[in-house]
Amino acid sequence: MDVQTLVELTDNLLFTKTGKHLDSLQRVILQSTMEGKKYPEIADNTNRKYNHVKQVGSELWQLLEDVLKEEDVKQSNIRSILEKFYFSHISNTGNDWVNVNGNHINICQGNRYFPSPKNKSSPTPTNQNSNNTNPENYYDLSEAPDLYSLCDRHTEITTLKQWIENHTRIITILGLTGIGKSTLTVELIQQIKDKFDYIIWRNIDNYPSCESLQTNIIQFLSQTDFPSQKSEKISNSQTINNQLIDYLRKYPCLLIFDNLQEIFASGKLAGTYLQQHENYGKFFQQIATSSHQSCLLLLSQEQPKIISSNNHFQTLKLDSLGKSAAAILESKNLTDEDKWLDLINLYDGNPLWLNIIADAVEDLCDGNVAQFLSCKNLYLGDLEPILERIFQRLSELEKQVILWIATQETAVDISNTPPDFPLSHSDLWKAIQSLKRRFLVTKKDNLFAILTALKQYIISHYLH
Repeated sequence: MDVQTLVELTDNLLFTKTGKHLDSLQRVILQSTMEGKKYPEIADNTNRKYNHVKQVGSELWQLLEDVLKEEDVKQSNIRSILEKFYFSHISNTGNDWVNVNGNHINICQGNRYFPSPKNKSSPTPTNQNSNNTNPENYYDLSEAPDLYSLCDRHTEITTLKQWIENHTRIITILGLTGIGKSTLTVELIQQIKDKFDYIIWRNIDNYPSCESLQTNIIQFLSQTDFPSQKSEKISNSQTINNQLIDYLRKYPCLLIFDNLQEIFASGKLAGTYLQQHENYGKFFQQIATSSHQSCLLLLSQEQPKIISSNNHFQTLKLDSLGKSAAAILESKNLTDEDKWLDLINLYDGNPLWLNIIADAVEDLCDGNVAQFLSCKNLYLGDLEPILERIFQRLSELEKQVILWIATQETAVDISNTPPDFPLSHSDLWKAIQSLKRRFLVTKKDNLFAILTALKQYIISHYLH
């Protein structure tokens, strides 16, 4: 039976069941599997990491078990299961739909994920009242997280929209893990999606190299081959760069690269590229200096070293939510509202951290914030694995400095170190700058301090 018909059947069954269509990678995995391909070949063809493709495939088979009411759906049997389902539900009337549980399921729709932009004579802005039906706009957000925010980032959204209006070519959105970079970007997309022909979200950790990520995006933009087929190999990174830049000139594109910190080396100063990822730096520089009508958003826990020699590069650093984080505590039904700001400040206004701690307040103190705050030492609980990962990414130089700061009762003046301080001023300043690029130290009145939760973690695990 025709593979494409089975893919469309699956897509529409999934939409009827969940309200969501197959995303681009799920579609490729399904079609490729029914064509006899295995995960290594699919990963190679789509320029994704093998483990990522395998994980998405495994989750897809589990999802289809529920949709199809079948047990043990897997690569080896998905085609036979779908063919069995098709023939057991379709009538011989010649209709292009099947009736399942009273629903008419269309099986002859075109490929909604890979429409050909070659039919476009020129990029045309989407009508604001089109309700997303304008065929000139193509979005691939399959790698975007499914997030919902209770917090107000209106000021930051306004700033980002203004930068995009000003044709900023690269925008970095920076901040600690859990501070809300991805959530903010998802909200931003909803407000500016009509300004771009293409919006493509990529989790940078899913791709083994800069070239594989670029090739994957080129595949989506060019549509010369369906992604389950091997694309023509491009000879070198400069050719790939130039080809992608050409598309960014031709069509207004919004590219989002999430988890940028994964291309930086652990144990080195912040923003130091892993050797196999050094081409990213050249690519970002070319994006920043080339003339085009697109925008690249970089989301990172570490500040990348991009030379911003023109006004086409902007950086937004996400800080504490402040009072607006009270919405998180309210959603958890915590009591002692007059103590909420104290709790927010202790955990640096980080929405992820506050969600974790709010659950602890509920579990340990029945939601009583005053009782929770009466604890002698700052409680970390499920924050500890997060803080450990942060600490282990530091260079030895940074660890020396952050351990020293943690022993101080007050913020430190780095220009006035003790006589027996083991580091030169140059090394100290280098470490402080790197820690700032990781958003682990704060500066006020030329005095430096580390985040409260991180300080407590270091004291508990490395100074006792």
